[in-house]
Order: sequence, then C-alpha cells, then structure tokens
Amino acid sequence: MAEFAEPFVSLILERITTLMIEEGKFLHGVRDQALQLQSELKLMQALLKDADARQDEAAVIREWISQSKDLAYEIENSLETFAFKVASRRRRGVVNALKRYTCILNECFLRHKVGLEIQSLNSRVSNLTKRFQEFGIRTIMEREEGSSSRQQQQLMIRRTCSHVEEEDFVGLESDVKILAEHLVNENDQVTHEYSIVSICGMGGLGKTTIARKVYNHPNVRRHFNCFAWICISQQWQTREILQGILLKIIPEKREEIMKNWTDDELVGQLYRVQQNTKCLVVLDDIWSTSAWECMKSAFPIGGRGSKILLTTRNKNVAVLIGPNGFHHEPRLLSQDESWVLLEKKALRGQYNHGHGHEDVDKLRVLGKEMVKYCGGLPLAIVVLGGILATKHEFNEWKFVFQNVKPYFGKGEIIGQEEGLQVQRILGLSYTDLPYRLKPCFLYLAIYPEDHDIEVESLYQLWMAEGMVSKEDRIGEESMMDVAERYLVEFAKRCMLQVELKKEPSIRKIESCRLHDLMRDLCLAKAKDENFLSVIDYRHRHIDTDIVDSSSSTGNVQRLVIFLNEEDVSKYVPPKKEMIGHVRSFIFSRLGGGLYEGYLARTQFNSFKMLRALTIEGLNPAADTFYDSLCSTLDLFKLQVGELSHLRYLCLRNSSFLCLPSSVGNLEYLETLDLHDCEILWIRDVLWKLKRLRHLCLPSITSPIQGICGKLRFVGLTKLEILENFDTRHCESKDLSKLGNLQVLKVAAYEENDCAKIIDYISNSTHLKHVQLEIEHFPKSEMWSSVLEKLFSSKLYYLNLIGELSMFPEYRAHYFHYLIELVLERTNISADPMETLEKLPNLQKLWLKEDAFVGREMTCRRMGFPQLKFLSLYGLGNLIEWKVEEEAMTKLSRLEIENCWELQRIPDGLRKLQHSKELVIVRSPNFP
Repeated sequence: MAEFAEPFVSLILERITTLMIEEGKFLHGVRDQALQLQSELKLMQALLKDADARQDEAAVIREWISQSKDLAYEIENSLETFAFKVASRRRRGVVNALKRYTCILNECFLRHKVGLEIQSLNSRVSNLTKRFQEFGIRTIMEREEGSSSRQQQQLMIRRTCSHVEEEDFVGLESDVKILAEHLVNENDQVTHEYSIVSICGMGGLGKTTIARKVYNHPNVRRHFNCFAWICISQQWQTREILQGILLKIIPEKREEIMKNWTDDELVGQLYRVQQNTKCLVVLDDIWSTSAWECMKSAFPIGGRGSKILLTTRNKNVAVLIGPNGFHHEPRLLSQDESWVLLEKKALRGQYNHGHGHEDVDKLRVLGKEMVKYCGGLPLAIVVLGGILATKHEFNEWKFVFQNVKPYFGKGEIIGQEEGLQVQRILGLSYTDLPYRLKPCFLYLAIYPEDHDIEVESLYQLWMAEGMVSKEDRIGEESMMDVAERYLVEFAKRCMLQVELKKEPSIRKIESCRLHDLMRDLCLAKAKDENFLSVIDYRHRHIDTDIVDSSSSTGNVQRLVIFLNEEDVSKYVPPKKEMIGHVRSFIFSRLGGGLYEGYLARTQFNSFKMLRALTIEGLNPAADTFYDSLCSTLDLFKLQVGELSHLRYLCLRNSSFLCLPSSVGNLEYLETLDLHDCEILWIRDVLWKLKRLRHLCLPSITSPIQGICGKLRFVGLTKLEILENFDTRHCESKDLSKLGNLQVLKVAAYEENDCAKIIDYISNSTHLKHVQLEIEHFPKSEMWSSVLEKLFSSKLYYLNLIGELSMFPEYRAHYFHYLIELVLERTNISADPMETLEKLPNLQKLWLKEDAFVGREMTCRRMGFPQLKFLSLYGLGNLIEWKVEEEAMTKLSRLEIENCWELQRIPDGLRKLQHSKELVIVRSPNFP
C-alpha cells in the first residue's frame, strides 16, 4: 500500500505551492505556517518513497500510510477553505467605514483561527512522521527478509520455461503461423538491424503460450542453429540474464560462464556466438527498456540471421527495443473458442466418472454461461477450467457458477488460491505503474462494466481531483494534453483498450474500455486502498462483497451510485458520517426511471470537500414537469452553491427549469457539463467562473425572453473548450476575449454575429478544432470577403443552412481541414461537386433538402479522395447523377432518400471496392 499514498502527498504539495502563488494575497498572515507545513510534507513524501521502494505490508505501515493520506487531504481542504473565505469577503465590498472595520476584524479573527489550525496540522504531520521514523522503518528493517521472500514468490509467479508447452491450444494458431513466418524470413535482414519480433498484450492474454509454440515450431527449429529462452521479469540482473542465455547456446562452457568470465567477457562471448551462427533468443516478460539497455551490446547488428522474440505488456518497450521490428498483439478469444478451451480443461475426463450423457449436457450448459465471465482472456479460462476439472457433480458446478464473479474478483468462496492467481498476474501491471498513474487507473472503477468511457470527461475528472500534474506538461501542452498522455500510457501497457477517433481532432482518442477482469482488479485495488466505494443497486445480490464495502482504516474519498428503473425506490441516501470527506460523488441512472424525488433526500451541503459532482439523467415525468423541476431546482439552489471546493459539475441528460444563480458561487469550478440538458433558461452568472476551462452548454435551450437576456463570457480567460455556443443566447462579441480557446462548437444566426464569429475563427492562433453551423446565410456583397476568411479557416465541421445560390470555385487553401460538411436549403443551382470533390480531407458529406436544386450532378475521376459517407436527401430536382471510374474510391456508405426524380444508381458506384452498404429509402424510380 505504500506506493499509493505518496502520489497524493506529492500532488497536495503541488496544490499547496499553487495556492501560495494564486491565492498568496489571501494567505497573508499564515504564509509562514503554510511554508513550514510544506516542509513537513516533503519529509513525509521522502519517507513514503522509501516505504514504496521496500514494498512492505506491515500493519503499522498500512496504518501510517492511511493516516498520512487523510491528513494530506485535510491540509489541502483547510488552506483552500481559508483562501476562499477571505477572497469571498473581500469581493463583497463595503458601503461605509463601520462595515469595513467590521470586515477587517472578521478577517483577522479568521486568519488567527486558521493560523491555529495550521499549527495543529503542522504538529500532527510532525508527530506522524516521527512515529513512522521510530517504529515504521524499524519494522521494515526487521521484516526485510520476509519482504525478500515475497519478492521471490512474485518472481516465481512470473517465471516461465520454454519446454512446458500448452497442449490445449485454441484460437491462436494463426498468431503462431504469422510470428513463425516473420522469424524465418531472411528478408528482414536487409535493414542491417538485429531483427526483433514482439508479442504485446495485457496479462493473461497468452503471450508466453504463443511464444512457446513459436519457439518449438518445426520451421523455426529447422531455421535456427541455437536457441535460448530467458524470463526477464521485474527483478532482473544483467549477469544472470547473460549467463542464462549462454548456458543454452554453449552449454559445454558452463564452468567458464558461471565462474570464470567477467561481465564484459559474457557480453563479448554472446556477441560473437550470434555473429557466427543463427540464434533465436526469447526474452520473455520484459517490463522495461532499462533491462535491454544493460544488455543490448551483447546483441550484434545484422548478425548472421540471429533474431529476438520478446513478450511484454508494454508496447512502448517493444517499439523502443525494435523500432523497425514486427509487433504483434494477440486478440481475445471469441465466445465459441472460449468454450472449446474451457471444455478441454474442465470436461476432459468427465465421461470416465460414471456420468450419464444427460449430466454432461447439463454441465455444458452451465459451462457456456460461466465462460462469459472470462471475457475471452485465456488465463481466466484455463484457471476456471482447472477448478471445474476437480468438480464431478452437477451441484458442484452450480455452486461455482453462482460464485464465479466474486471468485475472479477476489479469489473468495471457491478455489481461493487459484482465483487469486488471475488477480495476481493482472495486478503485476498495476504494481509496475509509475506512482502518479496509480490513482488515475483506480479512478476508472467509477464506470460500470462493459461501458465505453468518454475520455474527455475522464480527463476533466482527473484534473478536478488534482491527479494531473502541472509538472508533467511539456512545452505548450494543456492539462488535457497531459491527461491524454496518461491514458495513452495505460493503452501502451495493455491495461485498457482505446477507440481512436476516425477523423482529425485535438484529441486522438474517442473512448476507452476496461476488460471485465481488469475492472475487477481495479475495483479490488480501489477497495483495498479505500479509494472508492461503489454502490450498484442493479447487481446488489452479486457485487456486494466487491463494491459495497471499504477498508477499515481511512475515510471514503469517492462515492459512486448506480441506479436503474427497477431499483430506483431502493435508493438510500448515504449517511452524513460517510460523506464528510468525499471528493467525488457520481450519481448515475442507467436505463429508465425517475429518481429526482429520491435524489432530493441526499444532503448535498454535507459534501463539504466535494471536488467533482456528476448527476446524470435527471428527467421528471411530463405530467409533473413543473412541480418536479421546481423541487429539483430548490435542491440545487440551496445546496450546490455551497460546494465551494467544486471543480467539476456534470448534469448531463437532465431537465431543469433553470440553472440557478448559485452556480456563480463556484469560484473553483473548472468544468461545467450540461450536454444534452433541457434547461428553459440559464442565469447570466457564467462570467463569474474565472477558473472555468471546459464549458458544454445545453444543445437545446429556449431562454424565457426578458428574464435572462444573453449570456456573457467576458473574463473567462482560461476557457479552453466551449461547446454549443448559440448566438441567439450568447454574446458573440465575447468570443474575441477568449484567448486560450482551443475547441469551439458554435451556431450563428444573424449576419452581424456570423461576421464576428468568422473573423474570430480566422484570426485565432489558439483554436485547434472548430465546428460551425450557420443558418440564414447572408447575401450582401460584404460576404465575399467574409466567405474567403471562412473557407480558409481551421474548420473541421461546417453546417450551412439557408440560401447560398452558388458554391464558390475551389481554391487550394479552401477547407483544407474540413472533415464533415452539411448543406441544407442552400438552393445551389450550379453543380457543387466540382468544388466539393477537390476538398482533400472531406470524409462526410450531407446534401439535405434543396441543398442542390439543379438537374444534373457529376462526380469526376479522382474526386473525393477521402470521402467515406455520402447522404443525398430531398434533392427534388435531381434527375441524373454521374459517377466516373476512380471517383469516391473510399466510399463505404451511401444514403439516398426522397430524391424522387433520380432515375438510377450511377454505374460508377457499382464498381466501388470499398462500398459495404447501400441504403436507398423512398426513391421508387430505381430499377
């Protein structure tokens, strides 16, 4: 557990430093105490690193770590609360000398009070550190031998051998064939580099099993003259690795290898052997490039056909060792393959135990259900098969089936040691993480199983919790950029799967997902560290032991509640004593159900230290819309504005009468997410949120005229992401004041607003991604110059609604970045394809109702080089559409609807090799 407290102390040290810089004027009078506190925390941080290096598990160390983490949080909360109160009082201002005098007295009293509090915290940190120095380190030294023994046990878990082949090998035969072909391919040597073939993937994926099959493949054995298999693991020693390889290649020189040769001689001998003969060396389970750096001089460049086959969980390691090598990632097994493997393991001898045919069929039915929990992971299937192989009665299998999920989660109830094996092996990836990434990984436990995680919200949550360090920024990177690098690191370590964005964007990753068993590990670790408590009313009968409890020491820091329609009435608000220290509260409705009445029981004003609040799907019933909204509104009026520490507020997919003015009190708020909300009006208070970085306005807004006016954004100088900016409800002139904006999604309706926005887009040096929608496009002569600016800007998405008459002639600098274009009611009479087909990166094109009012349209040869999607809707005058050969060669989906006069599908489309789907709706003239 030592490895987990240190990052939080480190991040809080960083936070205290930031506070003293940003809020220095409000910390006047307590700065010296804060500096002393900073010094004490640095000593605590150093001791935590020492404990981390020794990986001890003594009870006294665990307790000290738990207290250290809670105390670090308390320090941050205390200093931040004080700075906030002083700042708030000063901003209120005074109207006369008496009130000013009273304000000064109150501030002095508050400063004296917090000074005493900081002194107390200093004393507690100092005493806690001394106790650890007196008792903890002594305990570590006394238990060092036991710790070494544990390391040896971990090493044995990872140790592999080349000769122990898996006889039940299912579904990965093609992987073996591909890898063997690359190893025996002599053409790899034309690069004159030592040829590297790697197998990358998450723990339990079968990398070592595949490597063994390749190592013993007949073609591979015939091709190479010498073979060596060595397991690197995390506790590697360079001399031992070199000796192990040489003993396999030149066993006749065992005496010299083990006793006589120095390290330099070992390197030289291994180098010469590989130069003179074809050698295959397997480096199994290599975790870091540091091991390779220490021995790479023993491997020659362009040796006579010698090659390396390595396995690793970290793709980065494989790429750094062999940048020009072949890197292969095995897939998960399909459901059918999973069952075949389980059947081989579990039912191999069942016919010999006196069972009738009926009993075996029953076992198969249960087995096919159980194997679903393995998620296609070979290790989990093999372990489950080993357990079932010892069970010969139907009732025994039924018992395993009833407990299979908690079994994989914690190794409890059935086959404890075997169950823990899965968690131990997967857990090695967690242990190997840099300390800063461990809390970020555990935060993934807030998402339900089989859930696609939207990464931008995840990044913002990490930032709200202070898990993304400013010290990790490189150059002009934003904090979101740093967070994305964190996630990429998890992907490289094969701890999660990522879905890349299909079109260019400021972010590379669309979403990510945890394998079910990796999520179980995440939940188990989060519980052990008291990091998170998840209450899932959907699976309470299954997940109680895993997600509905926390460790006996420390405070609950994060609380997640999942509801669905059937279980909404079971919701019980968390007790006050449980939520006083909570930093994140996630309340999510999955599926239908109305829960605003149940949510109202939750006492939000008790979440004094809350940094992140997510409430999704708050949608009242239609017949009680006003009453329900008003009751919900009261909830937020009274309570949300009191959450002074809040950085992240997400109310997605919810309905409100209005967003209350108390939101303007959230001075630390960095993210406000109102995506897909229905809000009748928003109070003009957003301009008060000076620290706001990410703002997503509702996509459907209908402000009540005369009550709210337009929203202002002047002063939001830190804003980086602004979505659903609508000029009907927002002041367009304020955009020019947003100097840090990187992502903008905007809809413009009036001519004056359009001109201002286009001018801003074309002149901005910070914008990296723009989506623009323009309705009622202006016709005045001044728009020729405005259009020139628009077409030359960094637009990725453009939706034009309203009469345009004609599309301008193409110029080389037009729409270079444009990915998606929507034209609707533009009434273009001349064929627009002559210009559109030349847009170099256009992937999606929508020509909607009366976008084109001409009769003939032609797509020419080599046109639309990147187009994948084309929709023609409501082009009532279109009679003939020609598509020449080699046009739209990447088109994969075509939709034609309500084009009543179109006579036939162009012949050129019939020859498209990439076309996978043709959708034609209500166009009766086609033959």
